Amino acid sequence: MKKAILAVSFGTSYPDTLEKTIAATEQALAAAFPDWEVRRAFTSGMIIRKLRQRDGLRIDDVNQAMHRLEEEGFTHVAVQSTHVMHGEEYEKMLAQLEPYRLRMQVRVGMPLLHAESDYAAVADGLLKWLPQPEPDEALVLMGHGTPHFANAAYAQMEHMLQAQCERVLVATVEGYPTLDSVRQQLAKHPAIRKVILAPFMLVAGDHARNDMAGGEGSWKAELEADGYAARCVLQGLGECPAVRALFVEHCRQAVQALPQGGKLWGVGGGPGDSELLTMKAVRVLRQADVVMVPDTNGPEKTALNIARHYLDGQEMILVRTPMVRDRAVVDAAYDAAAGQICALLDQGKQVAFLTLGDPTIYSTYMYIHERVQRQGYAVEIVPGVPSFCAAAARLNTSLCQGSEPLLIIPASHSHEELLDVPGNKVFMKSGKAILELQETLREKGMLDGAAMVENCTMDNERVVPDFSQMQEPSGYFSLVIAKGGSV
Repeated sequence: MKKAILAVSFGTSYPDTLEKTIAATEQALAAAFPDWEVRRAFTSGMIIRKLRQRDGLRIDDVNQAMHRLEEEGFTHVAVQSTHVMHGEEYEKMLAQLEPYRLRMQVRVGMPLLHAESDYAAVADGLLKWLPQPEPDEALVLMGHGTPHFANAAYAQMEHMLQAQCERVLVATVEGYPTLDSVRQQLAKHPAIRKVILAPFMLVAGDHARNDMAGGEGSWKAELEADGYAARCVLQGLGECPAVRALFVEHCRQAVQALPQGGKLWGVGGGPGDSELLTMKAVRVLRQADVVMVPDTNGPEKTALNIARHYLDGQEMILVRTPMVRDRAVVDAAYDAAAGQICALLDQGKQVAFLTLGDPTIYSTYMYIHERVQRQGYAVEIVPGVPSFCAAAARLNTSLCQGSEPLLIIPASHSHEELLDVPGNKVFMKSGKAILELQETLREKGMLDGAAMVENCTMDNERVVPDFSQMQEPSGYFSLVIAKGGSV
């Protein structure tokens, strides 16, 4: 299995703080998880566009990053948010991840402030890392702020900080508490004449440099106008070792929550022409550790022949699938195949089981798929081109139009009662019963316009546009299309 950590940040357009904070956090993740590839994504579209236009730097958003990981065959992704809290940006990230949870193993690491222990760890780490306020000095931290209810995290953070140092205040640029709240608090302590300003944000970007430490209208200027001596610390939270360590711990929890087993892919190989394999089927086959194909004890391995030139060094396993009607024999074979697959999945391997046509249509594979799924393993089906669709295309005809219904009938089983159901009909796997089927259709008045295709799209394909002219039995992969036929 291929494993990745996607570090998701709001982003910054300041290259120096990006390296000191976001990149430093990503490096800490890479050091803690050396067997995982670490990727980057930003949630701010504005910053992504600015970096691309100004610097030619292309950074993925969450959807682009996940799509890229999926295309490259990554199956297990731990997404580590570097957001401060469960706010709007964090929720936007979760929404963007949702479609990929259906196709990949995805777990999300919590933002910086999640559990009560996170607040305590951040408070302790910051007060050891930031300059210590002098007896007549206060430490004021600038948070971003949000209209989201998660904004209450700032008040809890201040409470935790003040448990260790009473002269620490937290305010926000775009939420509550505000700078005016800080000024009111400072006014209650006339002994405080100096202030340290520091960003309570991952990066020391635009807010820190302009709103906090800038010129007229900045927090520094406002507090100096009030008579305080103000000094600024232009270091983002990502520069604090304790903060990076907390992100690593949150990521560790996400990694541990990921299922460690592999995944079973049921891959539809289509009717026979290797060019009719879907792009996804080819990708899954190429990225699989093990490729399994049905083995009916015959000399031809049709499914394997279809995909052979798309494979390159994968372990190949033939799966015994006896073509008999003895239920006990068949069930024993399916149980054995499922057990073999589960053992491979326990080793973390990606297993692709290749089957003709579409796995969901009269496919032996589904019996194995259901057994593996019932045991709690990750499974996914990659649809293929059904043989009856390929046959209709080969005959240059439709299967159904307008309000016409379509019935798919296994011709090798009893189907007498279905012949009287109105609608167009496809008889699959006619094989040795093909002449019986011809006679039955003649008796029902359904032979006119019926057509047969044997081994559709394969090298030994045979097309019989007028099924009434069929005079000899055909092979297993024979299919008859009969239009109309209501009685």
